[in-house]
Amino acid sequence: MDSPPPIPNYENPESIGYRLVIVAVLFPVLALCFLVPRLYTASSIIRKWHPDDYLIIVAFLFTVANSIVCVTQTTLGMGNHIWDLPLPKFMSMMKLGMIGGAMTYNLTTLFVKMSILSFYLRFATANHKFRIAVYMVMFFVVGYTIPNAFLFLYICKPMEFYWNWTIEGGSCINQQAAFDSSNILNMATDFMILLMPIWMLWDLRVGIRRKVGVVGILMAGGFVCGVSTMRMVTAWTGANQTDISWHYVTNLIWCIVEMDIGIVCACLPSLRAFFKQFFPNMFVFSAAFEERLTATLTFRRGRELSSQPQRLESRSTEPANQSESGQRGADQRAWWRRKAAAPDVEQADQKQVTDESSVQVVEKATEGSESGKA
Repeated sequence: MDSPPPIPNYENPESIGYRLVIVAVLFPVLALCFLVPRLYTASSIIRKWHPDDYLIIVAFLFTVANSIVCVTQTTLGMGNHIWDLPLPKFMSMMKLGMIGGAMTYNLTTLFVKMSILSFYLRFATANHKFRIAVYMVMFFVVGYTIPNAFLFLYICKPMEFYWNWTIEGGSCINQQAAFDSSNILNMATDFMILLMPIWMLWDLRVGIRRKVGVVGILMAGGFVCGVSTMRMVTAWTGANQTDISWHYVTNLIWCIVEMDIGIVCACLPSLRAFFKQFFPNMFVFSAAFEERLTATLTFRRGRELSSQPQRLESRSTEPANQSESGQRGADQRAWWRRKAAAPDVEQADQKQVTDESSVQVVEKATEGSESGKA
């Protein structure tokens, strides 16, 4: 038999709400520190705005709104023990969280993901299969996020029963199943977005160093996958807690971290142009390493070439008394082989040019080589 709750303390209750307030203030500021350089890059360095720039601004506005909701919830008792909350405050806290909190969280993640996917479309101009895949992921993200954002409209009947348990005859759907499915879909799309650049770029005929560099730029959002996983774990561990106003603080903290880190990761690819403009010395080490790597590879190539004279000398001792007609026949056969292989060689050269163009588009998009005004 469960023990009864402690005596309510409405005057000076124990609270961990301050933790939520600290995170709700600091992390939007952190996101803003990355958003401002990105917007400056778009307006003053690249001098061209793209859809992903506008989408990430909308995402930031929603994450600020979510932080305001969380701070307001702490004034209503979020972070206190549930037995220290008067019923009117508890109902107001639940109502604000279900409507304002859920809506702003889901819309923030929606616009962050749409911004990253729009950035993918910006450079995947020649890969039609990849573009189709991006549009499919976009459709999937919108398809499950919008219903989750407005879950408060249909999760309980009547709607007010979610935050007012005193209503007679009220009922709700399986709330835990709804929240778990939302978390799983959210994390699954995070990993989809993370792995998509590998699929598009790994088969390109470019140097491994450039390939890894470009994939690394596009996979800058990988950290948010770990945050999303951590948030889902905290949601599961706190699902069966009856002291929800106390234990739910941890989940809200991870929600804020996930949203703002998502904005940071979406801005990272655009910051290379900003730092090259204002902090060019940051790339000196990279250039020196590149030069040293090139010299090493050139030295190895020279050693390989120096070992070839012996092989050439051994070949020169072959009999040289072939007839003129036999030599002419060999030349003709070689000519026909080159002729037959010409379409394949031309196609391979064209593939090389296309691959180089795809990589250059990404590098230009991140280094600020574009020009023109929107």
